Amino acid sequence: MRFYLAPMEGITTYIYRNAYHHYFGGIDKYFTPFIASKKMNRRELNEILPEHNERINVVPQILTNRSEEFLQITRKIAEYGYSTVNLNLGCPSGTVTARKRGAGFLSVLDELERFFDEIFAQSPLKISIKTRIGVASVEEWEAILELYKK
Repeated sequence: MRFYLAPMEGITTYIYRNAYHHYFGGIDKYFTPFIASKKMNRRELNEILPEHNERINVVPQILTNRSEEFLQITRKIAEYGYSTVNLNLGCPSGTVTARKRGAGFLSVLDELERFFDEIFAQSPLKISIKTRIGVASVEEWEAILELYKK
């Protein structure tokens, strides 16, 4: 069994990850709080700096619904030596879903499919996905899963 530490914005910063790893360990992969802009601010940059993540397996997480922005962020992240990024399709926050980001992106599967076509064809990094099984109900999962299978 593998254990992953999901991000909680404002809590699981690089300081928390390092302290947790030092005192408790047992986590196979840590995910950063999401990066939402190609103009990474200082807080977002601190989360991915290699010197802030020594000896731990960290995967930067991205929150966007625009393929070009996703690709610009992945190119910046690749410069820091990462091999994988995580796309956040799980955030249920109203301010996020109202803009069709996070779990809200799952409500427009045709747009999500076009987004996937572009990012999977052009990303310099491997992509994992954090998801929900639906926006409003579990019945949405079948259609979401069919898209993921593509």
